Amino acid sequence: MKTNQVTKYLFKKQIVLLGELYLFAFAIIFLLPLLLSVISGTLSDYSFVGLLKGAHIAALFGIFMIAISTLSYENFKFLIQNGISRKTFFEAQLTVYGILILIGNTINLFYDYLIVVPLTHASTFNTFMSLYADFFDNPFVSVTFNFIFSALLLVFGALAGMTVGSFMTLFSKLTQRIILIATPVVGVVTMAYVANATNNAHYQMSWVVNFAKFIIGENGNDVLNPFPMMGFLLVLSAIMIVIIRYLFAKKQLKKA
Repeated sequence: MKTNQVTKYLFKKQIVLLGELYLFAFAIIFLLPLLLSVISGTLSDYSFVGLLKGAHIAALFGIFMIAISTLSYENFKFLIQNGISRKTFFEAQLTVYGILILIGNTINLFYDYLIVVPLTHASTFNTFMSLYADFFDNPFVSVTFNFIFSALLLVFGALAGMTVGSFMTLFSKLTQRIILIATPVVGVVTMAYVANATNNAHYQMSWVVNFAKFIIGENGNDVLNPFPMMGFLLVLSAIMIVIIRYLFAKKQLKKA
């Protein structure tokens, strides 16, 4: 089976999951509150427009990409058992994630620009617009780089999910549980330490803070530059692709 055939197979499976995500999100965000309003007799308080304003479609899609990229073992197992090489699966899966990100990111930005902005008149509706909206004077250029930046964030999230998922398959189920429990604890402690260090005057000019400011794009004025962050995401993504490829070569099929 060639790479394009594997790509088509994986795409058909995962585009269905994406469609189910949007249907599920619509039901939970709009239909469930409507049903509860009818049951409780508070239908007059139901606001479809209000729910449209607060529907975090982009966040849902980001979580979806991280989830499916982390939990890709079953597809890997099925295809490897049917004679597909690790290299072919790796290339096909990356291609499918790229296509899904193009689709989801386009839907996200159409939703933001055509629904959220007209309804809320808010200009800071996602990460790019919150940080870098004032960097570009041309609205068309701003929208273009918003799309690119948002796509890079999604690529980073998907690759991080693939890295974690591939790494976890190298261990026994007991070790996986220990890692899943320990990682959030270590993460919270680390974030608390960094936050405390950042607020401490002694660390205000430390290399960690300076590096973070550089990556965010702080350049001494009130306007942040998005290019350092975009470059940083590209470098991290390239590193993770190398790591994932190595882990895929080491990944073993679990015994039933």
